[in-house]
Amino acid sequence: MTDDTIIDVQHVTCGLVPLMSTHLGGAEPDVDTVEFKVRQGIQTELWNSFGTGSEWRLTDIRKDLFFDVVTFVRVEQSELDPLGLMEF
Repeated sequence: MTDDTIIDVQHVTCGLVPLMSTHLGGAEPDVDTVEFKVRQGIQTELWNSFGTGSEWRLTDIRKDLFFDVVTFVRVEQSELDPLGLMEF
């Protein structure tokens, strides 16, 4: 994924999680990975905000020079475990 395909939301302070969810929900079906630039220092909030049971899983938050890059990967939904609780 190149830098120009990363969704830049580092300026957003209020409503970040709903905005990211909207971007994820609007991703094309053939897109398997979505990355966001976010402001630094909110890793804990993001890990806590994006739990299980979604078609997207937060897999990585890595530090960059003036921002962090958050990576989501599309996951298959299981009819037997729609909330993803079997992973724990």
